[in-house]
Amino acid sequence: MDVRGKVVDSKGEPVSGATISVQGTNKTTLTNADGSFTLTGIEEDAVIVISHIQYETENITLNGRSLVNATLQIKISGLDELQVIAYGTTTKRLNTGNVSTVKSSDIAKQPVNNPLLALQGRVPGLIVTQLSGLPGGPVSVQIRGQNSIANGNLPLYIVDGIPYTPQLLTDAPNIIGNGNPFNYINAFDIESIEVLKDADATAIYGSRAANGAILITTKKGKAGKSVVDVNVQTGWGKVSRFMDLMNTQQYLEMRREALKNDNITPTTSNSPDLLYWDTTRYTDWQKELIGGTANWQDVQASLSGGNNNTQFFIGGSYHKETTVFPGDFADKKASLHFNISNTSLNRKFKVLLTGNFVSDNNRLPGSQDLTGIAMTLAPNAPPLYKADGSLNWAPLTNGAAGTWTNPLSYVHRPYKNLTNNLIMNSVISYQILPGLEIKNSAGYTNLHTDGFHGVPFLYFDPVRWPIRGNDLRSAQYSNNTIRSWIIEPQLNYSKTLGQGTLSLLIGLTIQQNNTSGSVVSGQGYTSDMVLEDIKSASAVTISSSTNSTYKYNALFGRLNYNWKEKYIVNLTARRDGSSRFGPENRFHNFGSAAVGWIFSKEKFLSNTSSVLSFGKLRLSYGTTGNDQVGDYSFLNLYNPTNVGIPYLSTNGLLVQGLYNPALQWEETKKAEVGLELGFIKDRILLSSSYFRNRSSNQLVSYGLPSTTGASSISKNLPATVQNSGFEITLNTVNLKRKAFSWNTNINLTIYRNKLVSYPDFENSTYANRYLIGRSLNIIKLYRFAGVNPTTGLYEFYDSKDNIVSIPDSKNDATIILDRNPKYYGGIQNSISYKAFELDFLFQYVKQTGISYEPGYLPGWLNQNQPVTVLNRWQKPGDNTTIQKFSSGFSIFFPWALYSGGDAAYTDASYFRLKNLSLSWQMPKTWSNRLKLDVCRFYIRAQNLLTITNYEGGLDPETMNVSTLPPLRTITFGINIKL
Repeated sequence: MDVRGKVVDSKGEPVSGATISVQGTNKTTLTNADGSFTLTGIEEDAVIVISHIQYETENITLNGRSLVNATLQIKISGLDELQVIAYGTTTKRLNTGNVSTVKSSDIAKQPVNNPLLALQGRVPGLIVTQLSGLPGGPVSVQIRGQNSIANGNLPLYIVDGIPYTPQLLTDAPNIIGNGNPFNYINAFDIESIEVLKDADATAIYGSRAANGAILITTKKGKAGKSVVDVNVQTGWGKVSRFMDLMNTQQYLEMRREALKNDNITPTTSNSPDLLYWDTTRYTDWQKELIGGTANWQDVQASLSGGNNNTQFFIGGSYHKETTVFPGDFADKKASLHFNISNTSLNRKFKVLLTGNFVSDNNRLPGSQDLTGIAMTLAPNAPPLYKADGSLNWAPLTNGAAGTWTNPLSYVHRPYKNLTNNLIMNSVISYQILPGLEIKNSAGYTNLHTDGFHGVPFLYFDPVRWPIRGNDLRSAQYSNNTIRSWIIEPQLNYSKTLGQGTLSLLIGLTIQQNNTSGSVVSGQGYTSDMVLEDIKSASAVTISSSTNSTYKYNALFGRLNYNWKEKYIVNLTARRDGSSRFGPENRFHNFGSAAVGWIFSKEKFLSNTSSVLSFGKLRLSYGTTGNDQVGDYSFLNLYNPTNVGIPYLSTNGLLVQGLYNPALQWEETKKAEVGLELGFIKDRILLSSSYFRNRSSNQLVSYGLPSTTGASSISKNLPATVQNSGFEITLNTVNLKRKAFSWNTNINLTIYRNKLVSYPDFENSTYANRYLIGRSLNIIKLYRFAGVNPTTGLYEFYDSKDNIVSIPDSKNDATIILDRNPKYYGGIQNSISYKAFELDFLFQYVKQTGISYEPGYLPGWLNQNQPVTVLNRWQKPGDNTTIQKFSSGFSIFFPWALYSGGDAAYTDASYFRLKNLSLSWQMPKTWSNRLKLDVCRFYIRAQNLLTITNYEGGLDPETMNVSTLPPLRTITFGINIKL
C-alpha cells in the first residue's frame, strides 16, 4: 500500500528534510518543505522510522494505516541545538562555518551592564577588554586579530537582523570617551549571541564582515500559557586591589633627597608638602578617592505567551549603577522590549514585529578619572574640605592662592549624557509554493545622545581667580544622532533532491545611514546655576559639526546541499556597492565555498559509534571586505579655518583631503580547516580549527607633504596583513545523574599577527613603526642597561652593545615586543545538585604589559610613588635599577627613555575567576503554595578573584593606572515566574 503523512515539531511547525525509512528495507524518502512525505509499496505491518538531525527518532508501526502524522521532539545534544547564522538558522552538527554561541542563561548569570562583557572568556578567537570600571565605559572587541593597518577593525554587529552601529560619535568632554553603543542594549533581553568568524559564516555579509560578525537575537514569545517573569537583584562593586604606595615618611624622605640631589633649597613655593602641609598627616588616597562602593540595582519584568498561531513577548527593566568616586554619580537606564509574531491558519503567511527601546541617563565627573590622582597624590596632602564644608585649597596665608589642586574640584565639573536608543524590525514572509518562500525584512534604528559638560566657578581656586568668574565659567553641549534604515527582500527555496536537501537563498540589501552631530561651547555665565542653559552664555561657539550619509546596496545568495546529513556543500556570494568609495571602484564581489563531511556516518566507522559518536571535517575559503574608511573619504575635503589673517573679514578653507576616484575595498581572504569530534554519545565534544586570514589593499589616510596644500589623501596601500592561529573548544558532560550533573567547557586560542608584505616598505611612512614579518601591535624598545653608578641616571645599550645615555631613536630600539596575547581562553564549570546550581567561569590570558613599578618621575612635588622606587640610586657606586630622585627635569628625559625601554614592560598574564553564580530554587510544593511556578534565589559575582604576577598597576586587563579598573561586583537576587 501507499503511505502518506506529515511530520511536525512540538510547536506544530513542519519539519522538512526528515528521513522517512522502512525498517528492514532500503526504501527511504525525505519530507518536503511542508513536512509531508509519500512512500509506495509498503507492507501493512511495516515499521516507519522517522529521523532528523535535530529531533529524536520516532518509530511508528503502521498496522494497516496509510496516513501517518508524527510529532518529533527536539534532541538534547548540544550538536543539535538551533544556531543562528547569517539570514537563517542551522545546527552545530550541520554547520560548515565557525560560529560560537553564548546563550541567555550564561548572559543572565553575569552582573554586567554591557552584553559584550558577558562574552569574556567564553568565545574562542574573541578578545573583549573592559577599558574602564565606570558604568557606561568603553569596551574593546576584536575577532581573530587586527586585519587593518590604520582603519576600523571592528566587527559587524547585527541585532535581530538589523546592522547596529559599532561606535558612537564624539561627545562633550567626559571621562569615558565615546563609551560603547552596547551600553544601550539590555543584556537580559537577549536570547543568544552568535560570533561568526570564518569565510563561510561571514562572506554573505560581504564588505562589512572582514573583522567577523556578532549576531544578537532578542527574546521572543513562545506558544503556551502566559508567563510572568520577574527578576530583581541588588549588590555592590569595589576596586579589587590597590597598589603599594609610599607612606608619608617615605614620601617626605624621597622629596628631601630629590631636592638635595638637585642642590635646591626647599621653599614654600617649591615644597609646600615639606614646609607647609602637615608632615605627620597620612591619607591613603586610593581608599579616599576610589575606595568607595558602587551600588548596583536591577529590575527586570516580562510577560510572554501565545498559541500555535500567535506569540508575544513584552518586557521592561530599570537599572541603576553608581561609582566608587566620592559624590552622587550614577548611570540610570530604563528599557522596553516587545515582539509579536503571527502565523496564518494555513501556516503560509507569517509576520514578526520586534522593538527595543533604551533610555540611559549617565551622570559622571566631567573631566577627570580620579584614579590617576589617587595614585600620585602626596600622602600628606591637605584635607579635602575646610571646617565650613567648602573645598580646601590650602593657601599659605589668608588671601593667598592655594598650594594644591583639590581633586574634588573635578567632581564639581558636571557631566550628563542622555541617550535614547530605538531598534525596530519587521519580517513578513509568505509561502508561495511548498518549498518556495518570499520574505522581506525591514529595520530602523535611531541612536540619539545629548551631552553636557560644565566648568563652574566652583571648580577654580577663588583666591587665584578672584573676580573672573564670568570669564571662567564655560560649558559644552553636544547632540549626536545615528539613524539608519534597511530593507532586505529575500527568496528562499528548499527542495528534496535525490537523497539530499537543496536550499537556495537570494536577497537584496538596501541600506542608508545618516549621522549628524554638533558640539556647541558657551562662555561667560553669570552663575554656576545656569550652566545647563545655553541661552545664559554671553558667547556661543560651534566647536564642531558633522552631517554625513552612507549608502550601501548589495545582492547576495547562498546555495546549500545536504546529502543524507553526511556531505554538506555551502556556497555564498555577494556583490556590494558602497558610497564610501570612488566611482571607479564602487562595487565589488565577495564569496565563499565550504564543505562539511560527517565521517562518523560512514559505514567503515559504524563499529566505533559507541566511542566515536560524531565526527566532522569542514573546510572553508572565501573573501570578505572592509569599508570602515569614513564617509566621503575619496572626495576633496575642506575644513573652515580661522588661522592667519582673514581676507576681507572672511575666514578661508583648509584642504583636508584630496580626491581619489580609485579608492577601493580592503579585502580579506579567509581560509579554515576544522575538525569536530563527539565521544561516548556526545558526552565529550572536541572542536579544533586552524585559520589563516590575509588582508590586502589596505585602506589608510596617507600623509602628504605640506607643499601639496593638503594634509592627507585616502588611498590603498599594497600591504598584506596575516592573522593565523588555532582555536580549541572542549565540552564535557562529566557526570549526569537524576539529582546531580556536572558539565565543563574549555576554550583556548593561540594566534599570531604579522605584516606579510609591503612593497617599497623602507620608503613608506610606516617604516619606523612596523616590521615585515612581525605583528602590527609591536613596539620597538631600547635595551635597558641599568643605572649609571656615577650619575645615577638610566642608561641603555645601542645597536652595537655600547652603553649610552641617549640612544638613537631610529637605530637603537632593537628590542621588538609583541603586545598581542600569546594565548587566551576560558574554563567554565556548571554543577547542579537537586535545587542548587553552581556555575563558575575562569578567564586566562598570557600577555606582556607596561609596568608602573618604576614610578612616575620620583622626587617631583605631589607625585607619590610605588614603594619599589625606594631601591633607587643614592650615591656613586650604587648598583640598582631605579635612577636617583630628582625634583627637576634632569630625570625627565632618562625617565621618558626608560618608558620606551624593555625594562618598563613586565608579565601581565592573569587567571581570573571572571564569574560565579550560585542559585537555589524553592521546592515545587513550596512555590505552589505561593501561587508561583518558579522561585529562585541567587548570588552572582564578577571579577571575584585574580591570580597574577602583574604589579605594574591596578589591573592586568586595563594596564592603566589612570583609569578605574573593572570592579569586583557581587549581587543578590530573586527570580520568580508565575
